[in-house]
Amino acid sequence: MTNDAYAREIIRAGRDLGITPRGIVIAFATVYVESNWIMWANAAVPESLAIPHERVGSDGKSVGLFQQQVVWGNGAWWWGSAADCMDPYKSARLFFQRLAKRDYNNGDPGAHAQAIQQSAYPDRYGQRMSEAQAYYDRLAGDPVPDNRPAYNEFPIWSPSTSSRNGIKPTMFLIHTQEGGGGNSAAEDLANYLANPANQVSYHYTISQASDGGVTVVDCADTDEASWSVGNANSISINLCFAGSRASWTRDQWLQQAKAIDVAAYLAVQDAKKYSFSTLVVPPPYSAGRPGISDHRWVTDVFKWGTHTDVGSGFPWDVFAASVAKYAGEPTTPEPPAEKRFPDDWTDRELMVEILRQLRGPTLAGWAQLGDKSLVDAVAELRGAK
Repeated sequence: MTNDAYAREIIRAGRDLGITPRGIVIAFATVYVESNWIMWANAAVPESLAIPHERVGSDGKSVGLFQQQVVWGNGAWWWGSAADCMDPYKSARLFFQRLAKRDYNNGDPGAHAQAIQQSAYPDRYGQRMSEAQAYYDRLAGDPVPDNRPAYNEFPIWSPSTSSRNGIKPTMFLIHTQEGGGGNSAAEDLANYLANPANQVSYHYTISQASDGGVTVVDCADTDEASWSVGNANSISINLCFAGSRASWTRDQWLQQAKAIDVAAYLAVQDAKKYSFSTLVVPPPYSAGRPGISDHRWVTDVFKWGTHTDVGSGFPWDVFAASVAKYAGEPTTPEPPAEKRFPDDWTDRELMVEILRQLRGPTLAGWAQLGDKSLVDAVAELRGAK
């Protein structure tokens, strides 16, 4: 890939995560300092040598554009796998997920980069900011489709995952937590999933706070199977609405309307990534093979387990409309409402109707009255007396 191709992937990752242009410029400056836009493998990371690269380094276990360490410890990656850290888009997401936790739109931009990278040369990032800004300005005008809803996203990785053994996911399933809640519900659930003793995980947890802000926590790489739906783990991507219950009413669910919209966006993005259908199949699961459905599909159709979430109160119509919006699918317009006489008629329409009642449909008299108007016919009757 060219430097511009790398840079465009970083821009795309930043925009996907809602990072401002200033944050993307900080990332550019970081890449200038760490790798000068060279994709590095590392002799100490054998798997990196099998991934497309331009040079081989020997600085600890650092790889990729951001020189992220490929180290596993305490049940989690410091940054990520070699494959993720050497992917320009994925490595940028890893950087931005940490940057998003800082007030990076204020203060010294170089200091924000240093806080994430922990370099022995902390002043170097600030020295490359003007160069990074110019590079961003040159590329930022490139059209990038962006219908992404607003949400905050960061990782809290769960160790409870498995290899898909070469199987690509074919569906996106939504779940309830049956507990939890509050403004930090998604993060609280993710911390629970991060405990290896609990032996459960989802790819995403999501919740909407009282101020309307939506938080998404990445808990498992979608290339791996989360521990969510038993025998369907290998074929599914799983998202849990943190703090939710299957017993919720429609009104309770609609209090999480923004989270539902973001969940639809994530489902569409993963469907595009793994080339599966965006067909939403709600209970009673008669619309065909999903696509996108819920945990109960696994119980009723896949015949594994007893779960019934997300429950009968979930607003599938709202969710499906969001899926169609993000998938770019045409929606069927509602038929125009039937006009009621006389309530929905305009004043002009009412006056024309009165005129026609008096003078006939063509205003030339009523055939049944001898082509006379109503007034003329009444006058004739009165004259006959």
